[in-house]
Amino acid sequence: MPTTLLEARPEIMERAAELQSQVAAMQEKLQVLLRGIGGIQVVLPELHDETTGRIDAQKLAVYLGVPLKRLAEGLQLNYKAIHRNPSAEAFQSTLKPVKRSAEILHDFFHKPETVRVWLNTSHPDLDGHTALELILANNPNAVLRILENAAAGVPV
Repeated sequence: MPTTLLEARPEIMERAAELQSQVAAMQEKLQVLLRGIGGIQVVLPELHDETTGRIDAQKLAVYLGVPLKRLAEGLQLNYKAIHRNPSAEAFQSTLKPVKRSAEILHDFFHKPETVRVWLNTSHPDLDGHTALELILANNPNAVLRILENAAAGVPV
């Protein structure tokens, strides 16, 4: 007489072995897929100028849902100059923390609409201000710091 239920029903053991084999095969496929994703990539390449590869302030403003003039003035950039050449090298150091924040938010939310909702929502970690308010008050690094900590799993 069999001592366990599984011994009495060998078909269950056969099915379990078959499922384990399928799981192992799927894990292998998943690893291959993830290895392909792990390469170097540009997040939100659509925010860059196609010719120079630099961040385009006009495209970034559209992504954030603000007029270029408001973004330029908020970051203390010359509006006429940025309007003429939105991907000028001189603006890149100012635009980088804003673009990096957009990248992190894109990784979190995937949809530009949801990113804009987050940017326009007040946050206790930002003293009740919205992230967009801080960006437009020329303090994009405060927003970036909070987002980088969140992405790294570090409590604020």
